[in-house]
Amino acid sequence: MKNIEQELKLQLTEREYRILLEASGGEPQLQTNYYFGCGGMPRDSMVRVRQKGDSYTLCYKRRMSDVAQVVVCDERECPLTEEHARYIIERGVTKDEMRRLLDVRMDFALKLYGKLDTYRVKFVIDRWTLELDRNVYLGRQDYELECENDDVNELEGLKNYLTYTYGVVVRQSRPKSERFFDALKE
Repeated sequence: MKNIEQELKLQLTEREYRILLEASGGEPQLQTNYYFGCGGMPRDSMVRVRQKGDSYTLCYKRRMSDVAQVVVCDERECPLTEEHARYIIERGVTKDEMRRLLDVRMDFALKLYGKLDTYRVKFVIDRWTLELDRNVYLGRQDYELECENDDVNELEGLKNYLTYTYGVVVRQSRPKSERFFDALKE
């Protein structure tokens, strides 16, 4: 349930995305993030239900640090049945569910704010497992690359590899949830 996640997150242009998509040889798979929140929720925290096919997961993430495109998060997940996921999506997430399912204490219930569709290709290049995303939300579309790894030096090596092999310019990508909520405010 509890996990410290360390990952490289890079914002891509459409051109960079297409180059890496071709290199992946993969076919994007849809996953939908349903984002929850309330007025008092800290900006460094996120709650979502993620749907991948018939599988649903409730997730809480809190950014602990964000340096040189490498983000470290406290991530907690709990699988949900489709029935329970649909129920949460319709009525929101209660304080009790956050405590019981994710061991997260909140002073407020959360309501659904909307969804973001990610078309993801997971593939291996050299020694790295990458996740290439095209995100569609609130009339917008953007692209990013993610790579989880416990070794920061490996993530630094990946940045150099992507730049020299594929011409990817290293640009930090803000979290999907942050981009979603910023777009919602506009």
